[in-house]
Amino acid sequence: MRIFLQISFAIAIAVNLTGCLTSVVTLPVKVAYGTGKLAVKGTSAAVRAVIPNDEYEDCLKAQKKNPVIQCKEPDED
Repeated sequence: MRIFLQISFAIAIAVNLTGCLTSVVTLPVKVAYGTGKLAVKGTSAAVRAVIPNDEYEDCLKAQKKNPVIQCKEPDED
């Protein structure tokens, strides 16, 4: 009976520690994802600031007033 309790206790500890281990392992991935996401957002904002596309933005504003209007997305060359 004592061996059964020891094995049960060991399994319970192992199961509880897997959550901890998962948090430790996934933390660097989450940090890298967040950093990359911010870098992409910053880059795209900088590109929009340097190369504005007023025509497309004007079309989107008009489309909000009149949903029938179709706006063609600018070429991303």
